[in-house]
Amino acid sequence: MINTLLDHNLTPAQLITRIKTMNMGREVKKLADELLKQTTDTLNSSQSAVIMRATNTHTGTLTLHHNEVGNISLKAPDNAQPAELLYSVPGNSVLFAINAESFSIQLYTLEDEYLTCAERVIVDADNPLFIDGTKALFDSNPHGNGHPAFIGSINLPDRSADIGVFDRNSLRKIAWFPHDDSAARYLVSLELLESAQDPGVCKVAEELIYHYHPAVAWKAFQVLRRVDLQAAMNCIPLLRNLQSNRLNYLLDQCEAA
Repeated sequence: MINTLLDHNLTPAQLITRIKTMNMGREVKKLADELLKQTTDTLNSSQSAVIMRATNTHTGTLTLHHNEVGNISLKAPDNAQPAELLYSVPGNSVLFAINAESFSIQLYTLEDEYLTCAERVIVDADNPLFIDGTKALFDSNPHGNGHPAFIGSINLPDRSADIGVFDRNSLRKIAWFPHDDSAARYLVSLELLESAQDPGVCKVAEELIYHYHPAVAWKAFQVLRRVDLQAAMNCIPLLRNLQSNRLNYLLDQCEAA
């Protein structure tokens, strides 16, 4: 069964081998039929909610199945113009062909602040493509006229990493946002509490400084620093345990000041 591929114990080589031995078209159809059954058995409002949760507007994909390890998604053929923005996918991904329909993928080498155009790869039934999201970004519309084939993907996300947003023309990073929804909620909550000058914001920051996401921990540190500089500075060793190069750079600046 295709859902057994969402297993963190599988190495990339094992994952690729299992994909090659499965009829991925048939397996994906089973998942699609199950998703359709979920939506038809609900009220109209609930049906819309299920579809919205399963749809990723940034990547244009539909999530067919997921568990705590990752998800299996499908991207339908289209004739769309290339989007102005490119998005990184934190974690590991495997792109695979369905019904023996091949498709082209443009790879980019991923740096902190920019992309470098790399090789173009053809994915077919015999050649699934493994992508390490810490090193590469991929584009499924390299020719600028959409893609004629269904694109299957197995995604094993890294929730502690961020999604980078890059301009297609300059290949420069122009924005980012947390991959983890909880991290995004905590960041927004701290911003709102701080803007409202809520007296309880420090208590919230004292809890969130232990968060595993560097952006949340950094924001909590900033809140504490404005109220109690010494208490915030005492938390620096804790934040360095997150082993984030960007966060360590910011902390170095604080200590130097």
